[in-house]
Amino acid sequence: MRSARLALLAALALPATPAAPAAADPAPRIDVQRIADGVYAVVRREPPGFGFEANSVFIVGERDVIVVDAQFTPSSTQEVLAALRRLTPKPVKYVVTTHWHVDHVTGNQVWRDSFPGVEFVAHAATRADLEREGIPGQARFVAALPGVIGRFRALLEKGESMAGGPMSASERAGLASDTLLIARYLAEAPAMRPVLPTLTFEDRITLRLGAREVEVRHAGRGHTRGDAVVLLPAEGILVAGDLVVAPVPLVGTTSFPNDYGATLDSLLALRPRIIVPGHGPVMRDDAHLRAMSRMLASVRAQVAAAVARGETLEQARRAVSLDEFRARFAGDDPMLRLLFATYVAEPAVARAWEDATAARR
Repeated sequence: MRSARLALLAALALPATPAAPAAADPAPRIDVQRIADGVYAVVRREPPGFGFEANSVFIVGERDVIVVDAQFTPSSTQEVLAALRRLTPKPVKYVVTTHWHVDHVTGNQVWRDSFPGVEFVAHAATRADLEREGIPGQARFVAALPGVIGRFRALLEKGESMAGGPMSASERAGLASDTLLIARYLAEAPAMRPVLPTLTFEDRITLRLGAREVEVRHAGRGHTRGDAVVLLPAEGILVAGDLVVAPVPLVGTTSFPNDYGATLDSLLALRPRIIVPGHGPVMRDDAHLRAMSRMLASVRAQVAAAVARGETLEQARRAVSLDEFRARFAGDDPMLRLLFATYVAEPAVARAWEDATAARR
């Protein structure tokens, strides 16, 4: 079952390109939450699963709007655009892309088509990774998805868990949501076209909406090498992208676990009062972020000790214990435990081991 999970992990790690909208699902898939004057979090409703749609944020200024992140499918981004239109007729001036993965960039086509003068803001490494890996990997990504959706449908029909035994209610909800998401993506894929960042930065950039200043920063390597966060200092709001994800963190195969903890610590130093994660509910304290930082520090220390002992990757996997953090983030929920194995334990140890062994050469 691990190979099936990793096949999807490999597929979803590849970013994609945008497309024309398809018919939206009849039920709304988002909640729009006002978190400050003129600031709205657009939070996804899908249950936890292997596939994702990203949260977005609207920052409404005197004359213009900043949007943070698009979604995995153009039709989902059309839904987000419709939500913005219910709030304001003002044009979108900037779309900030927090990183290069498919679930945050595909819908940029919708913003470009709707607002021809819009600027797409991202870290320079995000643009480079889209050009080098994201856009060229589109065909492989699409080719992998029919097999993934077929596997998920077979499991749902049999009522069989990926971990063996009967499928739990949470796994059924997650895989059912995943199959709908993948089918929607495949239906829209033929019309997808790439949208690259038009305005890049290295350390930070300040965007202005009248009197309001919006800081876009690179806090360090973490989920990717080019993660951007959006900070509204006056309101104490941090839009974290996939550096922060709940309920289960999203470390992933393009991560840098040996740097990730320090990057999160730099976000904690900002003392945010409200955190909008890349996926999951809006947070009103930093407890989840602190738990993630502790987990990544533990991964780094345990993997470093394994490498110092001369252990192989498989030996390191057996030596590293993340039981405390599995209990913290996944509890006894079967779906969350599958997600923890797929998106935390397996890639975090592998990437930390690769970095640590490379440093010793």
